Amino acid sequence: MEEVGGKEEVKAEAGVILGTKPATPSEFFIAVKRDFPLQLDDTVWTETKIRSPENSSEPITVKFYGILDSVERSYEGLDFDSDMYYIHEIPVEERHIARVKITKIEPEILIPPKPGAPVFLARGEDFLKAVGADTMKRKIPAGLSLAQDEVVYIDLDFVDGEKGAHICISGVSGVATKTSYGIFLLHEIMRESKRKRGNGYDKKGKYAAIIFNVKGEDLLFIDKPNKKFYEEMLDEEGKKWRKISEEIYSEFIANKKGFSVFEVKIFAPPKKNVNVLVPDVSQRPATEVRPLALTFFDFAKYQLIRYCISEDDSEQIRGLVEQIADLLYSKAEETEEKIKQGVVSKSEFDGSVFWGQNKRFRDLEEFLNYLMRIWGDERDILYPKIKNYHYSTFRAFLSRFHNFIKFAGHIITPKAKSGISDKGGDFDEVINLTPGSIYVIHIGNLPDLAQRFLVGSMLSRIFNEQEKGAERRVIVFLDELSKYAPREGSSPIKSILEDIAERGRSLGIILIGAQQSARTVSKKIIMNSSIKVVGRMSPEEVYSPEYEFLSAELKKRLTVFQPGRLILYQPSVFAPLPVKFPFPFWATRSSEVMEDSSKSERIEEELKKIYEEEIF
Repeated sequence: MEEVGGKEEVKAEAGVILGTKPATPSEFFIAVKRDFPLQLDDTVWTETKIRSPENSSEPITVKFYGILDSVERSYEGLDFDSDMYYIHEIPVEERHIARVKITKIEPEILIPPKPGAPVFLARGEDFLKAVGADTMKRKIPAGLSLAQDEVVYIDLDFVDGEKGAHICISGVSGVATKTSYGIFLLHEIMRESKRKRGNGYDKKGKYAAIIFNVKGEDLLFIDKPNKKFYEEMLDEEGKKWRKISEEIYSEFIANKKGFSVFEVKIFAPPKKNVNVLVPDVSQRPATEVRPLALTFFDFAKYQLIRYCISEDDSEQIRGLVEQIADLLYSKAEETEEKIKQGVVSKSEFDGSVFWGQNKRFRDLEEFLNYLMRIWGDERDILYPKIKNYHYSTFRAFLSRFHNFIKFAGHIITPKAKSGISDKGGDFDEVINLTPGSIYVIHIGNLPDLAQRFLVGSMLSRIFNEQEKGAERRVIVFLDELSKYAPREGSSPIKSILEDIAERGRSLGIILIGAQQSARTVSKKIIMNSSIKVVGRMSPEEVYSPEYEFLSAELKKRLTVFQPGRLILYQPSVFAPLPVKFPFPFWATRSSEVMEDSSKSERIEEELKKIYEEEIF
C-alpha cells in the first residue's frame, strides 16, 4: 500500500515484464497475470533499479509509465489450427500478453525496463504521471481516458507560444467531432486566461477568438443550450462533463447554458440586392446578427484586391494585381489626408476613394468600369504601372475580377460604415477584436471565392495588427483548412496562414485548424502545429506520412472510431493518448437549440392577455 492524495491505495499488480520480447525505452511487453482484467488503453507503471554512475553504492530507481497499445491471448503448445479440436488432450499454457507504449520515464534516463519486474495499474498520481499532467504548469482538460474515465490534459505551454503553438485536428467529414472539439478547446483556453494570474484577476482575459462558420449556420448557436443533451443525454453525458470539470458542470450544465461566459458576437455578410444592410441568415434571427461589409476605402487601404485571386492564377497576374494594389493604397492614403485636412467632411464620408480631381470610386463595379477603359491611355495614372504586362494578362485579370464581383461584390458597398468615419467601421470592429469576446463570422452562404476573400482579408488585417504590438492574444478557428492553405500551389491566403503557423507563436495568434486530411494541408502548418488531434479516418488516409506518430494498432482502430473518440498527441508526452469527448452541451445546429423557458412563459402570458382583451 502507498499514500496517494492522503489516502491509502492498493497497488494492483497486473503482471510482469516479459522476457521473451525485447524491452526498449519506448515500449515493453507484459506477461499479464491470469484472469487479470487488463484492458486496452489502461495506464500502467513499473520500475527498475540501476547503479548510479556517481555513487555505485546508491542505486537509482527509474520509473516507467505507459499506456496499453494492444492486448492478446493465445495457447502455447499447439502446432496446427486444427489442434483446437483436441485441446483437452494436449498439454497447453495460456499466453496473455500486452504491449505498452512508454509515455514517461522518471528520471529521464533512457534505459529499458528490466524483464521480470512487476507492472502495476497507474491510478491517482501515477495516472497523472502516465498522461504527463503532473509536470504541466498550465493545462486545460482534453477529455477522458478510454479505459479509466480519468481526465487527460493538454499542456498549454505547447498551445499559447511558451514552448510551441497551434492545434491541428483531422478526421472524416460528417462525424461533427472535429468542430465541436476545436470550439471546446478554444473556449477552455479563454477560460484559463480568465483565472487568477499573479496579483490580479482579469475578468475578460487576454484572449479574443474568431470562429469562421464555413458550413451552413451550425456555429451560430454555440451560446445556446443543446436541447438533445438536456432532454436525452443529461444523466450519462452530464457525468462525463462533471468528471472533466466540476467548474464546467456547475457553471454551464447545472444552469442549462451554452458557451455564454464570453460575449458571442455574430457577423454575416449582407444579403444581395437590398436597400439596407441585412445579414444573410435564415435560422438565427437577423436582429441577433450584425452585417459584415466593407467600404471601397477599406478595400483600397488594406490592399484587399490581393485576395480576389486564387492559387491557380499565374505569377504575371499576381504581379499585375500587386501594382494595382499599391496604387489603391496610395489613393486611399491621399483620401484619408483630405479628410484630416477638412477638404472632405468626416461626418459625410461615404467610404469612397478619390482618384483625381473629379473622379472617385464607391464600389467595385465603378472601379471595374474604369479598368476596362484605361488600356493604352498614357495619361491615366494606373496604365504606366501596368503597361509592361501583356494585354492578355490584363484581360485575364479583368475576367477574374468581374467574376469576383459577381460573387462577392455586395460585400464591398457604400452602405457599410467606414473606419475613418465618426461612427467607426463594421470591418474595423471585427479586426479590432476585444479580449473576452468570441466573434463568429458566418461565411457558409458564400461561394468559395467570396469565402476565401473574407478569410484572407480578415486574417491579414488581424496579423498586421498583432505585428504592430497589440497586447491582446487571438485564437483563430478555421474548418476546411485545406481549402485555404492547400498542400500544392501558392496564394496570398495560404501565405497568411503559413505566416500565422510560423510566426503566430511570437505574435500571440493561435491557429486551431480542422480538416478531413492532414496530407492536403500546407506542410508548414502541419509541421508547426504542436498539438495534433485525430478522429476517425479512412483506411487510405491513415497510412499517409502525416500520421507516422501513430502505432499500427492505433491506425487500425482509427478507421472504426465512433463520434467522440479522438487521439491526442503532444510533445510533453512520449506516446499518443486516446480520449473520449462527451456530447456537447451547447447547440451545434438550429434544431438543437433549447428554448428559453422564461421567454416561453412571457409569450404565453402575452397571448393570454390578448385573448382576455378580445373576450372582454
